[in-house]
Order: sequence, then structure tokens, then C-alpha cells
Amino acid sequence: MARIQRVFADDTLTGAGVYSDAVIIDLGQVYWIKFAGIAAVDPLSGTVVGYESHNGAFAPDALERQVADVFGQVERLMATISRKLGLTVTLGDLTEALVFLREDYPRVFQRFNDAYVAEFEKRGVGDYPARTTVLKVSLPEPNALVEIRLEAVVEK
Repeated sequence: MARIQRVFADDTLTGAGVYSDAVIIDLGQVYWIKFAGIAAVDPLSGTVVGYESHNGAFAPDALERQVADVFGQVERLMATISRKLGLTVTLGDLTEALVFLREDYPRVFQRFNDAYVAEFEKRGVGDYPARTTVLKVSLPEPNALVEIRLEAVVEK
């Protein structure tokens, strides 16, 4: 196996820019997996979860729905990586999360935090990765409320 492997969701290049969805780095005893930032955007249609384009507004639970969608995308990408490596990669293997939130007021941070914890709890994961949260950012997709970049380490 190559020391560095580039991974694309569903083995296809579909993102908003030219990048790998994840990179697997073989460090000998472990694989270090770096995920690109993930937002709740359907790469084929450009539809943003929780954004109501017909009226230009967000659904009341748009942030929570976007967080749930990001976790779903991460799990699908982990399944692709698991097939490539021949071992199971899960949310329990995450070591770091870098979160970008579009808004900066405390209520949004708490709503995000609650949704983030809920997604781990739904999957039975109680050990969270180290996390940094950056507030009030411009995201490449203007209707995304959150983007999350992750890293994982998996023993061979």
C-alpha cells in the first residue's frame, strides 16, 4: 500500500472544489486519517440541508439537521475508508475535530454543542475527540451553518 492514499466519497470526485475527501497516511503501526471539511451539502444537487431556497430562509432546526447530515456523511466516508483498509473505522477513532460555525452568538454555540453530543450518543460513542470551534466564519457554501473537519487514528 502507498504511504499516502487519497479517498473520495463513494470513490468519486464530487466536492465543491478540487480536493480529496480524506487522506490516509500510513505511519507504520497506525493509519492517520485526515478528513476534509464537511458541510451539509449534497455535492450533486448543491442542496443545503435545512435551507429553504423557495423563501431564502432556514428551517428552525436547520443547524441540528446540518450537524446530523455531516455525521452521516462522515460515516459513509468511514465505510469507504474501512473497505480500502480492510478494517473498521468508526467515530470512536476520531482524535480531533475543527468546527466552523457561521454565527457567533452563544445560543448557536450551545445548539451546535447539543446536536454534536447527540450525534455521538446516538452511535454509542462517549469519548469525544479534541475539538476547536471557530465562530462567525464565512463558509464556501453560503447557506451552510456549520462545517466540520476531522482527524482519526486507527491501529493496524
